[in-house]
Amino acid sequence: FFSSHSINSNLRDKDSHRDKIAPLVITSKGYEFMLQEVHIQVWQFILKYVQQQCESQENSEEMRREALLFLICLSYCKVGRGYRASELSKQNKKYMRDFAFFGLLYVCKIGKVMIFFPTRVAVNLVVGGLADSSPLTVNTSTSEQTSLSALSSSAAATRALEVELEAAEPSKNHIALIVQTNFQVAAYTTSSLHMAMLGLFCDVNTLRRLPNVIFFRITRDSVKNAFKLGIEAGQILRWMKMNAHPRLRTGDQPLIPSNVEDQIILWDRERTRVQMQEVYMLQCNGQKEYDAVAQYARDHEAFGWGCEKRRQILIHYDKSELVVAYSRRWRARVAKRQEAIDSGVVY
Repeated sequence: FFSSHSINSNLRDKDSHRDKIAPLVITSKGYEFMLQEVHIQVWQFILKYVQQQCESQENSEEMRREALLFLICLSYCKVGRGYRASELSKQNKKYMRDFAFFGLLYVCKIGKVMIFFPTRVAVNLVVGGLADSSPLTVNTSTSEQTSLSALSSSAAATRALEVELEAAEPSKNHIALIVQTNFQVAAYTTSSLHMAMLGLFCDVNTLRRLPNVIFFRITRDSVKNAFKLGIEAGQILRWMKMNAHPRLRTGDQPLIPSNVEDQIILWDRERTRVQMQEVYMLQCNGQKEYDAVAQYARDHEAFGWGCEKRRQILIHYDKSELVVAYSRRWRARVAKRQEAIDSGVVY
């Protein structure tokens, strides 16, 4: 299911640079999916799963409603507490087995009783979606905005992260970032996946590792390489803010230093600072020809740029044949008129 969904949703595609059996590579939409919050990623898979389950079913609306109610009920459960599967309906028992593959539930059999344990992902799934669906746009102070952004994240997830950071053995499930003003990123994680995600926009040659923290540096070239993959500046900044260290959410300081955030945005704007356009350069023989051809090009929206001193005109390439043909007719008409004048015939 996960492999087919990633292909159907354009998260992965075949490598077009290989002629033979091409392996699947991550698309720009796939990188965007990777940098989203966990509950958004899970929601996309769940919605696709429910859609597939309800296809060609007469009671499709009832099945969707029952799946949604089951997810809402899971949000009221407690992490680590077991619940009897016998209390579920027949359809919800099927959802229970399938949701276990998504990491929402842990299903086991104790004696002769089937028990399911909701995970933290399942409990925070609906709450996390509600937090992101109602963005605050009112004008507030910096400290108030920091507090609101902190509240928008799941409190349970934040507490879990703090516990993991204080544990004797580092966990591979969490990441906490501290971005410094010198563009150095300190990531409290031991996960190879998190390291690979940081390597998308950080310089991998600057990697330094400690038992529970790794250090990267954000450079212009590393961010430019991320842009080539289809990753945008807003996605990078949002991901770093989303995984900021919990201690950064308690004070008045921004989650990312302003100079780092502004520089990443400026690097992104460099891509659209200069726009390349294919043109055709036409060299005119005189001032009258220049004035006539330039006016004709403006009338037909083909004029790109002109230098009256050099009598050069840059014409949009897709309309260059039209303007060049007019220039030839104008020259032929002038030459014919001059020939008539020389022969004594007056127009």
